[in-house]
Amino acid sequence: MDLSRQIPKSIAISAIIVAILVSAALAWVQLRRPTEAAARDLRSQWAELADQVQQLRKRGRQAEALQAATMSVALAERAYGPTHPAMAEALNELAQLRIAAADFTGVGEMLHRAIDIQAQVTGPESPEVANTLNNLAQAMEKQGDFDSARQAYDRTLAIYEKTVGPEHASTARALNNIACLEDTRGDHAAAEPLHRRALATRQTLLGPAHIDTAESLGNLAANARQRGDLREAETLARRALAIRERSSGPSHPLTAASLAGLANILREAGRTAEADPLALAALAIRQDTYGFRHPTTAASFETLALVRRDDGDVDTARQLLEKALSIRRRMNGANHPSTVATQELLAALPAAKAAEEPPASPPPGTGASPAKATSEKGLGTPPASANGS
Repeated sequence: MDLSRQIPKSIAISAIIVAILVSAALAWVQLRRPTEAAARDLRSQWAELADQVQQLRKRGRQAEALQAATMSVALAERAYGPTHPAMAEALNELAQLRIAAADFTGVGEMLHRAIDIQAQVTGPESPEVANTLNNLAQAMEKQGDFDSARQAYDRTLAIYEKTVGPEHASTARALNNIACLEDTRGDHAAAEPLHRRALATRQTLLGPAHIDTAESLGNLAANARQRGDLREAETLARRALAIRERSSGPSHPLTAASLAGLANILREAGRTAEADPLALAALAIRQDTYGFRHPTTAASFETLALVRRDDGDVDTARQLLEKALSIRRRMNGANHPSTVATQELLAALPAAKAAEEPPASPPPGTGASPAKATSEKGLGTPPASANGS
């Protein structure tokens, strides 16, 4: 066999194979470039949309934020896939906005999915998981499942204390939310020290004029009102209102929460002439922000009804409470604690007027701001409860 002739032939075959492989690689690179560019463009679009959601929430434009957040979830899945942390963030945002809108459709599923994604990436006891768990607790609370909400809040607090420590803004938020839940359940004595601890931490870490400090001031004011300390309640409520008007603006839903809270305090102090315009202003803001069929709007109807009742206008009070009850039955159901409380207020109106009994206390949640609602928190940071503020 003549090897001198076989070697050049094998070399030629090898060269052909190499050339084919190089051509295929070049073709793959050319095909890959547009795909990578498209993926980068999708990620950039999602980042811009996520920022837009944040800005809309901050301005109190809830309906627009909800629409943008819905788009953000779909875009996150296209840009990153179904198990990426960005997907968890998008789901979290959408869930928070639905909670604020009192639309709990799919909220539990979204938040559990977000927790599963975060647990895979950061571990099951990370601050990220705690943030989402806090949102899940708020959804439970808003739907009247107080026992499950307390369990979720307690787990949230335990994770924060373990991971970021007891003197941290996230820990203060968890304390605030537990305190608000206890106020809603009627245990104001248990809630008070939690409110005070949350307020002290926020004032130290964030400053006396921070929007989160205002939230704790408003919540402690509502707690003081329930405990009968109207002097402290008014002082705290006015501080909260001043911060929110300056930070969020006079027409923001957080400002409405402070207006409603102060109106309740003034009403209980017998100063209905001062309380009435505050209650009206809060109602106007909430109707503009949430519409006429939202539980927070119902709370403002109740606040104004109680002011009018105490001022002797029982007929108007009845009309307002009937509107509030209609909203609560539609949104929360007939057996929800807030629905029951509103129904009891309405039923007590004629007897209270005839016997000139002392004014009844407002139902849990009267004058309260919505969940995250809410505080306007950043991505991955849940809104804190603001019950009674």
